[in-house]
Amino acid sequence: MENDIYLRVREKEGRLYSDDVVAHLPLVPNGHPLVDEWQARSASASRLTRYLSPRPKPLRILDLGCGNGWLSNMLSTFGHRVIGMDQNDYELKQAARVFSPDSRLLFLRGDIFSAPFLFLQFDVIVLASAIQYFQDISALLSVLSNYLKPQGEIHIIDSPLYSDAELENAVRRSQQYYSSLGFPEMSEYYFHHRLSDLDVYHPEILYRSYSFKHFVNRWLGRVDSPFPWITIKKIGY
Repeated sequence: MENDIYLRVREKEGRLYSDDVVAHLPLVPNGHPLVDEWQARSASASRLTRYLSPRPKPLRILDLGCGNGWLSNMLSTFGHRVIGMDQNDYELKQAARVFSPDSRLLFLRGDIFSAPFLFLQFDVIVLASAIQYFQDISALLSVLSNYLKPQGEIHIIDSPLYSDAELENAVRRSQQYYSSLGFPEMSEYYFHHRLSDLDVYHPEILYRSYSFKHFVNRWLGRVDSPFPWITIKKIGY
């Protein structure tokens, strides 16, 4: 992806934050224009940390597409060893500045398809609101599987996945959205994946946005993620 276009879109959307705001994510001030989005992401992150909490610590975790590093930092505070990886220099530098990398937390600029990792490195790989920036999800999951330890898991959260019937309209909506922002070319870097694209990996859906619990939370006024939480075990295990 062209980082310049991506950052200009992020700025137009109000998703480039001050260091002070990043330091407190996923909490944002009342009245923040994206407060609902961050409440949803907070709910997803809390589910993930609860899921991982019974595992022996420290887990080795890769947070791929980490952006400004808030989730990488959150996972490290639970005692895990985390690498946050992205190709976005601007937000990576902010992550390193805000969260002070140490022996448990490292931020790394790189392309996962030419990453400097040995195979069988990670217990968990997290893709949080990131798969839409990868054109070939099968190629992505195959290379990620190489880096997982036996019994390792890939977790996909806060990421849009569509039914076959929804896909065409979703592509059209994205094109219209980026055109409305003044960056129609961004639609060339935003990819739409079907939930059925994952079938070959035997995914387990740990959270469904249309579950009874989700509807109860909405009725109670609690904001939650509109996207599923999916885990995929290491291929071949």
